[in-house]
Amino acid sequence: MAAELTPDETSRATARGWYAVTILCLALLVSFTDRLVINLVVDPIRAELGLTDFQISLLQGAGFAVIFALAGLPSGRLADRVNRRNVVVAGISLWSAATICCGLAGDFWSFFIARVGVGLGEAALIPAASSLIIDCFSARRRGTALGIFSLGATFGTGTALFVGGVLLSWSAAGWFDGVPLIGGLAPWRQLFVLVGIPGFALLPLLLLIREPRRGHSSGLLPLGAVARQLVADNGAVLRVCLVKGALGIGDYALISWLPTLLQRSHGMTPLEAGGLVALSITTGGVIASVAGGALSDWFARRWGVPARVVLLLGCYSLTLVGAAAMFLAGSGQHAALAFGIWALGSISGYVIGHVVMQEGVPNEMRATTIALSLTITALLGIGLGPTLVPLVAGQLFAGGLQAAMASVALVAALLALLIVWPSIRRGLLYLRAERAAA
Repeated sequence: MAAELTPDETSRATARGWYAVTILCLALLVSFTDRLVINLVVDPIRAELGLTDFQISLLQGAGFAVIFALAGLPSGRLADRVNRRNVVVAGISLWSAATICCGLAGDFWSFFIARVGVGLGEAALIPAASSLIIDCFSARRRGTALGIFSLGATFGTGTALFVGGVLLSWSAAGWFDGVPLIGGLAPWRQLFVLVGIPGFALLPLLLLIREPRRGHSSGLLPLGAVARQLVADNGAVLRVCLVKGALGIGDYALISWLPTLLQRSHGMTPLEAGGLVALSITTGGVIASVAGGALSDWFARRWGVPARVVLLLGCYSLTLVGAAAMFLAGSGQHAALAFGIWALGSISGYVIGHVVMQEGVPNEMRATTIALSLTITALLGIGLGPTLVPLVAGQLFAGGLQAAMASVALVAALLALLIVWPSIRRGLLYLRAERAAA
């Protein structure tokens, strides 16, 4: 596309692309904040609504994941056909309203339904945004652009925990008692209402994004053609989709229960626990997002696009190290450090995997492919990760959260490497041939 434009037009197109990346990154930040803030207030919710740890895990996981999974593929297909910006606008409006409803829930089922609404809205964001960003940039910059976009997930996780902890401390101190409509609510309820508001503030900025032209698009592919593309080359694209789900089990096992572990076992306040986990994931996540995307672009420029997948070997090896370190952590700080190592490997794998998937399929099914990976992640990661921890803790570790978290994460990392190894091996053979030729 850029070759058909004058230098001035190319510059404006690039500026529009980076504006889109910036605003969509903020939308992703809000998305993860609204999704994960529940992890900071597990015990207050459980006490007020009379819930068990298992019911809480359903609110953290299945209540969000089931609809997120069911809505993911239709959202991806829709984004491959209509204006992707408008899909994002509709999604953020829905999940922001549903987050506020979480703070007003009176029992388990009303809370569960509100979490379903959050999942339905958020299912629209990443497929549409990723496809839009890919069409804004050439292959030389896609890894970097998607890496910056994924910073929203990193900072969103940190924001949910750190800013959530700050808001909780302010709420407990009575700062919001005089605010209309929320002044009489419990602190955890005020938190959900407050974090649900920023999504609506983003809507005018989202409407300024221009829908880019779809490159080489001949219309929406039939589902049969989509399936054939996924299983081509020994299922290379499908393997990357599946590996995201496998690793997601460990992601959500750790992030869902680490704040609770720090509070229950190490005597931290919500603010201390949230701040420590936020520092851990933000540090690892920023390095992973920026360096992972840039390194994959360098690999593509130096050795060719098929070389990107080789980097996943290093990414998932890091998750193994993080899971093993969680077993050995003797303090809250050590547990947070172990999680930071895990996040470094997991998030870099997330960024690189996104680029690998989208470069392996035609433009007409890019959003659908991302949606499929998110569906698998929701069913396996979000659906199983939070719930497996209390089950494993009760059956194998006499209720010990830390050992259960580490066990679930370790098995998830091993499974991820097993699934993606054929694709990595093929990339290694390609890289060896290119280096020999050079």
